[in-house]
Amino acid sequence: MDRTADQALMKEINKYIVLNRIRFQSPISRSQISTETGLNKATVSALTDELIREGLVLEVGQGRSRVGRRPIMLLFNANAGSVMGVELGVEYVRIVMTDFAARVVYAVDHPIDKRAGAADVLEFLATCIEDALLKAPATDYGVIGIGIGVPGLVDFRRGIVLRAPHLHWDNIPLKAMLESRLHKPVFVDNEANAGALGEKLYGAATHVSNLLYVSAGTGIGTAIVVGDELMRGADGVAGEFGHMSIDAHGEVCTCGNVGCWELYASERSLCSVYAKLTGENADFDAILQRYQASDPAAMQAFQTIGRYLGIGIVNLTNGLNPAMIILGNRLAEGGRMVTDAIQQAISARCLVSPYAKVAVQASALGRDACAIGSAALVLHDFFAGPRAKTTTRSIAGK
Repeated sequence: MDRTADQALMKEINKYIVLNRIRFQSPISRSQISTETGLNKATVSALTDELIREGLVLEVGQGRSRVGRRPIMLLFNANAGSVMGVELGVEYVRIVMTDFAARVVYAVDHPIDKRAGAADVLEFLATCIEDALLKAPATDYGVIGIGIGVPGLVDFRRGIVLRAPHLHWDNIPLKAMLESRLHKPVFVDNEANAGALGEKLYGAATHVSNLLYVSAGTGIGTAIVVGDELMRGADGVAGEFGHMSIDAHGEVCTCGNVGCWELYASERSLCSVYAKLTGENADFDAILQRYQASDPAAMQAFQTIGRYLGIGIVNLTNGLNPAMIILGNRLAEGGRMVTDAIQQAISARCLVSPYAKVAVQASALGRDACAIGSAALVLHDFFAGPRAKTTTRSIAGK
């Protein structure tokens, strides 16, 4: 690399350092940026002027000063563009459009026909995204990319869904297929990983460095954040604890294993418990509605599922020692009835709990955790700068 190219790269790196300082700390002054980053004031001034011209930063009046001139404050312009975050569930597609601060400006759900095959679901997903793109707000940067959370094993770097048992997908090059059709950058990740990122960056765990996120819905997915980094494992597929056996002689799972945790702590399990209590077959939405109306059988069913969730979470807590456990996806709508049952299981069964406190709570982002986390994948790439494009390491940190 010649000297000129090296200087251009350093300028670009410094520009993103300044931009991200403004992004996460605005309103902030030029002098404060200079002090905190070690960049000289002239460099900071030139780079912020460039960012203002690009529409990513705004000047918003004067700040306070004990002596001398009052500084001009800088604000990150979150309205400069939009990002799409998608959660592909087994029975639905949820799409959110966010601004550059991951604030939701548009959200829509599309039910998936349960009779649809894999190819039909792919086509339906693409059509739903195309429709949402047409409804995106007018901004200077437009929609800069699309993030998608999928329930299954995902090769994040290549955007390939390796296996999604509930969708009956194997080796689907989702990133390449959608990029060729939509002409936008596409990022694909496991839905639990996306949910964990949403909570870590914008939800309940912004202050937590070690986190376990449990996505409990049609199945169970888990994601682990250690030292502000998402743990992906040697081949990028860590976290499939939903398919650990808790009953060696149990039922056969869709993955081919027997006695998987998700067979005992999922939406289907909730419906089964409720049917045993009442003699009535009801779907998840009906049971949830009755639970919210304080129906005793529905409340008992959610509590029972909370205990089963707790059995698996105790094992993970013993092994991982997280500071916080966040329950996401649809079973989190059981609220305290479920999280209290999990907490009770930890207190009664967990070896490490007398020595380490672990907080259990439902997702702060609710049903948008996965979609917002998927949008965060796009935002991370856009704002990472030339040093860290498409990295999988420090994405959970700021």
